[in-house]
Amino acid sequence: MLAVTANRCLARNLSLKAAIKPMQVVRFAGSSAKDDEQADPMEVFDSIDTNGDGVLSRDEFQVAVEKMNYSDLVKIKKSLARNELSFNPTVEEESLGSTFMRRMQVTAEVGVSKIFPAGFGWQTAAALAEGAGMQSTDMGFFVMTGIGDGLGVLAGHSLWMIGKKAITGDESINIKTEVETGLLLGSAAFCSGSVWQMNVNALQAANWSFDSTMIATTGVCGLAFFSGLRLSRLAYGHMLEGVESPTYANLKADAALSVAVGGAAGCFVGTDVTYGAANWLRPIVGVEEFHAATTASVLAGSSTFIGFGAVQTVENFVYPKDKCWVD
Repeated sequence: MLAVTANRCLARNLSLKAAIKPMQVVRFAGSSAKDDEQADPMEVFDSIDTNGDGVLSRDEFQVAVEKMNYSDLVKIKKSLARNELSFNPTVEEESLGSTFMRRMQVTAEVGVSKIFPAGFGWQTAAALAEGAGMQSTDMGFFVMTGIGDGLGVLAGHSLWMIGKKAITGDESINIKTEVETGLLLGSAAFCSGSVWQMNVNALQAANWSFDSTMIATTGVCGLAFFSGLRLSRLAYGHMLEGVESPTYANLKADAALSVAVGGAAGCFVGTDVTYGAANWLRPIVGVEEFHAATTASVLAGSSTFIGFGAVQTVENFVYPKDKCWVD
């Protein structure tokens, strides 16, 4: 059901100009798909805002709703949990099994194009920092690894979308806006990547166990990523076409995405072999002293991919249809 009421619009002076960006353009009865593609959101707003005061009144809201098709309301509903990575469905009816498989497909794509490059970039930057004489307790090391994490996400997302457009011929992929989306995600990844080593250092100094460190790191880095997303939206939202300004809709989507990214950061602790036998991930992603730099980076990327995939799979199971950020 449409989660906005006329009274709420009046009480909060909800401006459609602020709300219409995360929504798909409203298609009124009798309009065509071609009209959707050519419609300007601000022209749609102006057609609804009959008195031109920039605020959607009760009467204007009622008139707008009366002109909508049922499918238009469904589209607005679906927009309420989306961000830049969300899937744009073309099928109105979908079985639960199909929904889960589609979510897993999006999860895999995000994991390969952004999460693996994040871990790979962090570990590569760590090797460069150590080569420059930095210690894992130095502020320069924290910044370097954060940059490596962020650049990995930016490059991974951008190159993936460039390749996807070249292979599929999908003209709906706008490379400029995708690079801007990569900047948004990369900025958030810089935040989580920068605090990862600081957090692990502090927990090790406090003699926390491997499992406790994994859980705490999931929370700390997930929160850092979320904070980075929200701050980046404030900074880029009014400048870049590919980045939405902060809204309640993308806040929910960003929060769910950040939980999964936190899982990636938590699993990344498995690369640290100093925990010894307590590190049950060591046989899979542990970075040993004899590993070459490239191998270490691949293991690091694999650890973040596994952690993200594990947490996101749970989200894919538990979130109702059209409520998960991958929808």
